[in-house]
Amino acid sequence: MRMPRGLDCKIGRLCATIGLAALIGLTIPYAHAAGGLSISNPDGAAVRALVIGIDDYQHVRKLKGAVADATDIVTSLKSMGVDDVVELTNAQADRASLLREISALVERTRNNDLIFLSIAGHGTQEPERFKGSEPDGMENVFLLPGFETTPTGSVERILGSEFNHFIRQFELRGATVIFVADTCHGGGMVRDIDPRAAEMSFRQVPRYTLLVDELKPVSDSNDPKSELDLDHTAFLAAVDRYTKAPEVRIPGIDGLRGALSYAVARAMEGSADIDHDGKVTLKELFSNVRQVVYQLSDQRQNIVTISSPAQMPETDVAFELTRGVVLIQGPAARAASGQTGAAAPEGQAPAPPAVAAKAPSVPTLAAATKELPTSAAPTSAAPTSLRPAAPIRLAALDGKTNYFASVTPKDVTVQAVQPTDNPDLIWDPVSHDVIAWGDVVAYGVDVAGLPMVVDRTAAIRELKRMATRSPQMMRIWPDDRQQRAGQTVEVDLSDVSSRAVLLFNVSGDGTIQVLYPVGSDAALARSASLRLPLRVGEPFGAEQVVAVTSQQRMVDLETVLMQLNRRRASGQVIKSLQHYLPADARIASIGFFSAP
Repeated sequence: MRMPRGLDCKIGRLCATIGLAALIGLTIPYAHAAGGLSISNPDGAAVRALVIGIDDYQHVRKLKGAVADATDIVTSLKSMGVDDVVELTNAQADRASLLREISALVERTRNNDLIFLSIAGHGTQEPERFKGSEPDGMENVFLLPGFETTPTGSVERILGSEFNHFIRQFELRGATVIFVADTCHGGGMVRDIDPRAAEMSFRQVPRYTLLVDELKPVSDSNDPKSELDLDHTAFLAAVDRYTKAPEVRIPGIDGLRGALSYAVARAMEGSADIDHDGKVTLKELFSNVRQVVYQLSDQRQNIVTISSPAQMPETDVAFELTRGVVLIQGPAARAASGQTGAAAPEGQAPAPPAVAAKAPSVPTLAAATKELPTSAAPTSAAPTSLRPAAPIRLAALDGKTNYFASVTPKDVTVQAVQPTDNPDLIWDPVSHDVIAWGDVVAYGVDVAGLPMVVDRTAAIRELKRMATRSPQMMRIWPDDRQQRAGQTVEVDLSDVSSRAVLLFNVSGDGTIQVLYPVGSDAALARSASLRLPLRVGEPFGAEQVVAVTSQQRMVDLETVLMQLNRRRASGQVIKSLQHYLPADARIASIGFFSAP
């Protein structure tokens, strides 16, 4: 154990533990081709889907992204070659229509089919109808557009046990089921929302009392008592039974969305195939979706995954991916993806990379305030500047826009909006705090300092987009609550054996802080996990811990990061990643928040 260092810095590095080395492997990238990637059933039968999305509730609070979630999933399935896809949105998703379509899907189902069910909308809980069927005595319920607490409106809901009834019907016909529930049924949160923030949208309504309940549940004697009584079904739920599921911002997409639905759509398009073997196991599906949701929600959302007791997630294949062309490797694939250097002959591991002179050990790190001068930028970085298509939407808490006339960031444009117009950032002209999506990004920032916070926001948006494409598994412990001065958080990377690891932080004002490798740290991970404790210090606000891993040491990128260390250079980091990122790179980008 090393002695603590960096105790007076923004995030103080405490220690890192890393085990013994193994041989470096080779990740083979898919060749992109006309006709694209297709999803297929590992048993050779059909893939069928029923996808539901509801925003337009008539008697309870409307949602903003559930229909877009359904459309996204349907588009992904169809683009991946799935023909039997039924979509029900808003008024189409009344109880009679839903029961009719799911019953028809049961009738079409054949032995070994793969059935995909998805619902995005409001959820809640009611007392269980069958005593002992739920661990807390409460049953999950999915609300439909016409639901209200009147006798007629009580019919417009679907019980969790009813979905289990139909899933059992699919299983009895020999099918395997993947069920995605992008709703929430509980009402708790770990990290509080700053009261100055714009109103957040959650997929949950308060519990209610039905004086007259006209719902007549669909059931029979074969129905399972719980999800664990099913045999061939995998469940992915947005949150646990006690937590709210927020609608989140997705980089590059207007409006709000459900992080789970978005992650599932990308997983089906191929991002969950971590080892690029054309087979997505349940473990790969669960791990990929869990990490993407965790990243997109800034730790506010931890999905729940359940597989049937008879299933073996590490080996059971959820679905397969096929192309019209063979896989390729070597110079052609590497050139297409921007990776340089010689490739090993097919079937052989690559030669160990040349190791550049070791960077000097980083001394005790201090809170950096120096901005990166133009002359200090690496000359070999990508020549184009970071210029995302969408501007950063900036609002003042009092609604005035004249504060921002002189705000001219380097890397992105600014659009002045009202606090009610879905801003990316809200600036408090009294305290000078900057708030984003319920969290304080930076404390005490005057107008002259806003451009750096805006540039940092654009950079984090791009980092999240990169991390969604090929995520590296990473968690921050102990939880997502706001961390206080002097507390220790632990960064935990998994599945990094024999991979090169770069770890850095982007502070609320855009300051870069290299966390790994530092000093005598091994460039290649020697065990499956890497744990790095960090101590929290000022300045307080948003932290974005970023991990980049690859099967070969990223010498150029490592050098650039050391040049940017302790400088306000969030935009330069993005350009450097775009230029030097190897084809097999995995990225994690996790936000957490600190306060005095």
